Amino acid sequence: MLTHQQILHFGTFGYLTLRGLFSPSEMTALHDEVSTALTGAFGCLGTEPGEADGISGDYLPLSVDRAPFSQSLIADDERTFLLSAELLGGPTVPSVGIATCFTGDSGWHTRLGPALPGLTLWVDLGPRTARTGALRLIPGSHLPDYERQLWAYHRAAPAASGFAEPDWPQWPHVVVETQPGDVVALHSHLFNCARGGTPRLTWTIDYLAWPGTGDPAELQLLRDLTLEDGFEHENYDRSRWPVWREWAASAGTSPSRAIAAERLKLLGVLA
Repeated sequence: MLTHQQILHFGTFGYLTLRGLFSPSEMTALHDEVSTALTGAFGCLGTEPGEADGISGDYLPLSVDRAPFSQSLIADDERTFLLSAELLGGPTVPSVGIATCFTGDSGWHTRLGPALPGLTLWVDLGPRTARTGALRLIPGSHLPDYERQLWAYHRAAPAASGFAEPDWPQWPHVVVETQPGDVVALHSHLFNCARGGTPRLTWTIDYLAWPGTGDPAELQLLRDLTLEDGFEHENYDRSRWPVWREWAASAGTSPSRAIAAERLKLLGVLA
């Protein structure tokens, strides 16, 4: 599906922009599913107050039968599940698709802290420019050596020692402007942020590298990252918006979903 050049770009810079991966009709369906789900779960769009420098917003797992397109993107679609394996260089395990309404800016952060390879597929549901919340990325920051250099640079800032820093340069970065249908694939250890354009609707999903069953510590880490308790800070009806129950009940309808479900079973995430 991907070219050698695309895979090389992802490995070198930590991200890949896939223009027009989803059709206009698919984006209409995804927008409707995300907005309907968030409104149904929280009463309206954007209930969480915005913050000057945080990742504020409403987050909802979107894997229920009444959101069929979102549900299918988790492991049924080769543009997502297979793509994650191509970019990470081996089998992957999905986490759940997430409907989000961001209500504030975010500071520089990574999607995943632990040293486990992963990939995020980021789908903004409206046009995004530098002024309206487009992703900002630091190419190559997913590489351990470069990450260490970035933190050394950060520690050298005058503000780190309590001094003013009016002219201290910011980290150089790229702004990935997108239109509905574009998908940004970013490595889970790549530094990213977004500013402006709130509230903004987004659908995302994370895929984690499948380590096999030989290392119990790695399996436990992977299990912790895919369990249902990642939404404990959100106030919504869990019985109406289960994380895996409805998705897993239909695993037999798709060979690729059955493979993903089997890996989640081996982790102990699914019964």
